[in-house]
Amino acid sequence: MQGISIFDDDKSAIDKMQNSFKNLLFEIIYYLISGENFPLFLYIFFVLIESFQVFYFAFSDEFLSLWKVKSWSESFQQFFGYFMISPYLKNVEFQSFILVLYIVMGLFFILIVLIIFIAIKAQTSSVGKLTGPLVVLKIFFEILNYIFFMPVLHLFLTVFYCDSATGYHNYYSDLQCYTGNYLLHAFLSAIAALILICVSGLVTMTFYESRFQPNNPLCKTSGRDDMKFLIFKIILVLCFTLLNVSELRILVVIIITLFAVIQFFSFNKSSVYLNYYYSKVLNSQHAIIMWTICMIIFGIIVEDTYYEGAPYLWVFGSPLLLLIVMLRKEYRYDIMMIDSNKFDSLNQAIQQLQYLTKFLNYYHTDRNIATLLDGFVEYHRTICKREDCPCQAKNMGNKKIAKFQKNFKLQNQDEEIKEQYVVLVYILERIFTLSLTRFPNCTELRIAHSLFLMEKMQSNQQALQELVAAEQEKPYMDELKKLIEEQMFENSKSSKNPAAGIDAVNELTTENNLREIRAQIEKSASQHIEFWSQLSEDTPDLGKLYDVGTRMMFVDKMLEDSWKRIIKMNMDVPPNLMMIYSRYLVDILYDKESAEEVLERLKNFYSVNMDRGKITNNINDFPNESTALISISAEDITFGRIIGLNMSASKMFGYSKSELINRKVNILMPNVFAQSHDQFMETYLQTYESRIMNRERMIIGKSKNGYIFPFFIYVRYVPSFIHGAQFFGAMRQEKVFKNVAFMIVNGQTQEIENISATFITMFHIDLNYITKKKTKVSDLIPNFQENITEYLNKTGAEAEINFKNRDQSVQGKFNITAGEIMFRDSKLQGYIVKIENNKQEKSFLNPNEQSQIKKQQQVKFYFQFDQTQHIFTGEYTQDQNFQMSAISSVKQDETFDYSQREPVKEDEKTPTSNIGDKEEKLDLALGIRTMKYINGQLYDIEEFKNQDSDEDQEENDSKKGGTTGMQQVQKEDEEEEAEGGHANIYKSRRTFVQFLSESRNVNQSSMICFKWSAAVLIICLGILGLLDYVLTQQLFQDIQDGYIMMQDSNIRVALGQRIQWQIMELCRLNKINVAGTDDKVKVQLANMNTTISDLKDIQSKIQSSTNVGGRQDELMTTNSIKMVSRDDSGSDSNQLVDINQGTSQIISKAFEIMNYDITEFDPETDSIYFIRYNLLNDYYQATLESVDLYTNQLVNLAYDSNVLLILLIVACVFTVISIPWIACAFSLVSQNQEEVIKLFLEIPLAKVKQLFAKCEAFSNTLQIGEDEEANQENDLSFEENDEGEGVVEEFGRRKKRKKYKYDSKDKRNFYIKFIISIGLLIAYFIAHYLIGANLQSSMQQLIQEMNATSMAVPSITFANNVFRQMLWDANFPVKNNVSKTLSADFVKDLYNLNTNMQKDHSLNLGYHNAVYNDYFDTIMKAGACNEVIKVAGVDLATCQAFVKGIVDESLALALSRHFENLRYLLTVYDSLLNDSTATAIAGTLYNFTTNSQQNKILSLMYTDIAAVEINQMQDIYIRSIFQQLLVTFNESMQKDLETNTTTTVTIFIVFLVVLILVYLLFWWPIANKINNEIRRTTLLLSMIPINLIQRIKTIREYLNRIHKVDS
Repeated sequence: MQGISIFDDDKSAIDKMQNSFKNLLFEIIYYLISGENFPLFLYIFFVLIESFQVFYFAFSDEFLSLWKVKSWSESFQQFFGYFMISPYLKNVEFQSFILVLYIVMGLFFILIVLIIFIAIKAQTSSVGKLTGPLVVLKIFFEILNYIFFMPVLHLFLTVFYCDSATGYHNYYSDLQCYTGNYLLHAFLSAIAALILICVSGLVTMTFYESRFQPNNPLCKTSGRDDMKFLIFKIILVLCFTLLNVSELRILVVIIITLFAVIQFFSFNKSSVYLNYYYSKVLNSQHAIIMWTICMIIFGIIVEDTYYEGAPYLWVFGSPLLLLIVMLRKEYRYDIMMIDSNKFDSLNQAIQQLQYLTKFLNYYHTDRNIATLLDGFVEYHRTICKREDCPCQAKNMGNKKIAKFQKNFKLQNQDEEIKEQYVVLVYILERIFTLSLTRFPNCTELRIAHSLFLMEKMQSNQQALQELVAAEQEKPYMDELKKLIEEQMFENSKSSKNPAAGIDAVNELTTENNLREIRAQIEKSASQHIEFWSQLSEDTPDLGKLYDVGTRMMFVDKMLEDSWKRIIKMNMDVPPNLMMIYSRYLVDILYDKESAEEVLERLKNFYSVNMDRGKITNNINDFPNESTALISISAEDITFGRIIGLNMSASKMFGYSKSELINRKVNILMPNVFAQSHDQFMETYLQTYESRIMNRERMIIGKSKNGYIFPFFIYVRYVPSFIHGAQFFGAMRQEKVFKNVAFMIVNGQTQEIENISATFITMFHIDLNYITKKKTKVSDLIPNFQENITEYLNKTGAEAEINFKNRDQSVQGKFNITAGEIMFRDSKLQGYIVKIENNKQEKSFLNPNEQSQIKKQQQVKFYFQFDQTQHIFTGEYTQDQNFQMSAISSVKQDETFDYSQREPVKEDEKTPTSNIGDKEEKLDLALGIRTMKYINGQLYDIEEFKNQDSDEDQEENDSKKGGTTGMQQVQKEDEEEEAEGGHANIYKSRRTFVQFLSESRNVNQSSMICFKWSAAVLIICLGILGLLDYVLTQQLFQDIQDGYIMMQDSNIRVALGQRIQWQIMELCRLNKINVAGTDDKVKVQLANMNTTISDLKDIQSKIQSSTNVGGRQDELMTTNSIKMVSRDDSGSDSNQLVDINQGTSQIISKAFEIMNYDITEFDPETDSIYFIRYNLLNDYYQATLESVDLYTNQLVNLAYDSNVLLILLIVACVFTVISIPWIACAFSLVSQNQEEVIKLFLEIPLAKVKQLFAKCEAFSNTLQIGEDEEANQENDLSFEENDEGEGVVEEFGRRKKRKKYKYDSKDKRNFYIKFIISIGLLIAYFIAHYLIGANLQSSMQQLIQEMNATSMAVPSITFANNVFRQMLWDANFPVKNNVSKTLSADFVKDLYNLNTNMQKDHSLNLGYHNAVYNDYFDTIMKAGACNEVIKVAGVDLATCQAFVKGIVDESLALALSRHFENLRYLLTVYDSLLNDSTATAIAGTLYNFTTNSQQNKILSLMYTDIAAVEINQMQDIYIRSIFQQLLVTFNESMQKDLETNTTTTVTIFIVFLVVLILVYLLFWWPIANKINNEIRRTTLLLSMIPINLIQRIKTIREYLNRIHKVDS
């Protein structure tokens, strides 16, 4: 798998990730579809289940009323619900639903992990090797896409199935949506649903086989129709989860109907699925779905009628519809009748081609389809009037059909095909061609054409070119194209057909590719010039140097890929372009090995004197060419005929052009070859195997006069679309053949059949003599047959020839060479005999040997200008050193080292060289100045020497040891290579580049440190964020629990006091002899039972609390509370218990009292006495102490907890520490890159300028178009050319340059992005702190108010109990004191309590929730009864009439009235104690005792104020209102906490998203970018010539370090 290229920096990070993802996805998909598939019946079962899941929504609760028949519709709903997940979770708890939700998410996560695992493994090994994971992944994909998609998506989206009006979930009516942690569940569900849709969408669009396979149901041409059905399922689930279908039923029906109609027509008119029977199943599925929706619409129409037949119609109509669809013959005559010669639209062309190619697969298996297609062929024959129509007999000969049948038979295991099938295939090919001519930019059409070419025409190469053309159109379905391309390459590799790579070539595509390569060569040369120019500056900017180098390598990579692509596609590359590319490899990349490969290809293509570039694909260009060219048709109608040639070719055979056009090519060859030539061509077209194709061979031709002659020919096969299939030949003759005689001897009769014209001059024999005399070969060459073995040797044998003809006789020794004429699978046909006279000096040489001889015979002229005589002197020489390579730069260097020339011999001098008759040898360098062109200026080397004499001396010294140094380097290389070292990397540039590409970073530890630092930083910030969220939530939960414990402890006090009040009230009623059947007694007993149960629950809640300690723990575990009880003798006994035991005893005694008869209620009864005493003394004080302890604990928790601040400080400190930490890691990594780029400064400046000049010379050569075609014929080899380099090194300054700039924008960008990302992340902690601190401050301020509010009811009830106890017994102890003493202060305490509560509330208005403030204001102001009646057991009239509407006026006035009533009774009590006779009571006076004063005191309990107003105010109004006030406060606090939780969850989710995005879009790309930059920088070293690298010690040491790291 190809990952992200290190040369893709011009693309954005998203584009890189997208390309990498596509490559991975389609490689995985390719291997998945290559495996075994499920059988067809299993896919049918999948479709059935999928249909049931769709039907589930049709019978959902919202549509049940439409089906009328409830029993049927509910049964269908239940049955179809078995195939979903959510129906199983309707009746379970929400926590169970969440558990199932996350289990399914976990399984889905396993699928994602499996994909990631395959992706990671694919980076190091082939995906195809991961057999096990691929099988599991395939099963996952199959089941997910068919069976589990709708159930899982519906499960994920059920979280959003909420009532928009109430805000509660439709399944879980007590669960409020989108609050607190529910928001997190919703977010994760939305993410999971989105990922599920994306994965299923990708699988749907790509998971199928494009090629037809009979037993594979997944064969189809596109995934778009299935994508439409996937969208339909998504819309269906979304409508029934996010919309209120009951209210929007019509809208939902319209939406699903619209999609269902689109889907129905899409599948019923589409030919996407290639499997005929599976296509029927899918058509049936969508037909029944459409029928179901029609029944829903029908149900809506008849909903208000009494018609109940909709379910019956659906049940009985579905099987009938299924039967109709399955039995229906899907013959689209309208599509087949479309005239393919003039399509009206692109859709017509696509429909017809898809329909016909689909049916073509069943031509040999379905008789009806075969008959239908045969009819189409006949119809097409009538409407097709084109000359090239395949239906015409002249275009479809028997040979063409037989050839196709034979190839098909080879490819398909001896399967026979009909002739009509072959005609149909060619018709479809022609329709494809016409369609692409009409609609050339249609990607879908090109992809379908490529598949057709690959499957039906077995034309892989042409199919590849169609895919390349489609890719250039930037297709929407480029994924599909790439997938098919991978399949095709794989198929091409595994194909056993030797002709797999020889197909028709798209001439336009070839031309575009070659033009692109030429432009890329020019661009690359320009980039190299800029690179060396930047490096040659006095103070080079290494940052700019890297940028230029990156662009340079990117262009080089594109050029290399383009070259490999045209080589792989077997394109014919013009020789001039091959020469340019080979020069580019040598002059720019210094890659001699690759250049030699290109030249080797050129040598095979370009032979000695024949210009290979003149073998054109277009016969119309023949007249413009000087080389003899001929074109032979391979089409059936004109098979073997000459369809084109030029004048040179016709003259070679002695014909005129008109005499050869449309003649069989056989007339140009001897009979022994002519009679079998057609068979040769047919065999080649069937097997594509030949010994003479695509290379130059010498063969024997026959001229018009009948004589034979040898010539060289290069033949290639060009199956062009434009001109038809042809054989092109380029021919040439060598003059050397004129001195050699050739003849052809019959293998059976030994007669001479043909002779060359040289027989006339050598043996005085002409063609007439041979024909008439029937001369045998033995007449000319004695004992020919006996010596044939020797003649068949490569060098031949010498023979004595003595031949007499008329008056002429020939006698002498000749060299005889013979060759057998034997065709494949045939016997010997004859011999080709070559007769050569031994006395001739010239011999028959091959072209390369002739070229070398010519070069050796070349004469050079050297001259100089004599300044004294003002004349030129010169000489000729055969100097070999002046021969220059054809691929070297024309303007490489103006300086030449003449010292390397060999001395000119005296006998080789011309007379001109001895002008003046000088005795001494001429100084040829006299008067010549050597100049150097550097940076646009000419410099004299002598001036450099004069200015830098000291440096030159140093250079000379170093030069002396230069040879020794190089020998030492070579010696070290040999030693390292012998030891298995890295010295072999210098053998070639390809090896060197491979070594650099595969090597790891020298300082790999710094890169690992940087990556791990980023990962650790992200993980730590994520952990800190999670801790911040969890600890903050825990803090607020603890504070809320503290509030609840404070309130519960007060409620415990209040319930205990109420139990005492209720018991004393029953005692009061018993005192006046109220019967037990009285309603007052029943009500009191019922209320008392409720109070005892509430106290028991509260005690259990408090007792189960574990967050206790200190004094509170002592109260709950230590026996320190005195409980007083009275025994049977009437004396008191004490018992020490803890507060929990004391409460349990109170509850136990209260339940015991509940069983008393009304007559047994007496204050002096043991159980009542126990409750009276303990609820007013030690136990009461212990409960008050417990309240204070809980309050103090809450205060300490709210005020002293610094969790928020500590977390903020930790986050800030960690962030501050991480900045230098990451900066240090990044600096270390950046230094690695800088270290590599600084290696270029080690190159001598003069050498850099020379490299710059060399690149510039190459670029100039390209621009002026000097291809040196003349030199190409003479030399196709490389010679190491360092002449100019040696001169430059003589004056070049070799001192190391210390000044440079390295201004890297990446560093600035990194730090800016790093600070921004850290700022975004730390903003979370600041925002979280501010939000949490605000809520914590609110909770701090509300503690005292809530304590006072919760203390109100127990304080008021306690005051009433104390007052009553005082009336019963003034000396009864209360708080271990006399009740009379305490009664003087409790009214004042009540006023203070109320005042503090009102004051605290006014101060806390800004901290309270608006709901609580509104409720508090409502009950404290006029109209309070409207709220009172909601919580108290009274109606509005009773409330408004109570005490003249005092409660309705406001609770504040009611409380004051209540307190004043207590004060009034205390005043009356004090008066009675002082003077009972003078004080009267307002009410009935009961005579309970003989003491009148005591009777008046006891009668106070029965007055209206004491018995009615105070009791009802306390127990009905005050208790209910304050209880509801606490409930409202708790609700408001819970709402504040939920709001805070929602806010914190939201920002925490945003934090996680930002964290992930920072890692994915910043850290991960920057780490990969830095790693790639280091790799690219290291690869930049390959731009330096290898021999130069070997001379630079610093670079060699760096490479040594790389080798050590790799090893």
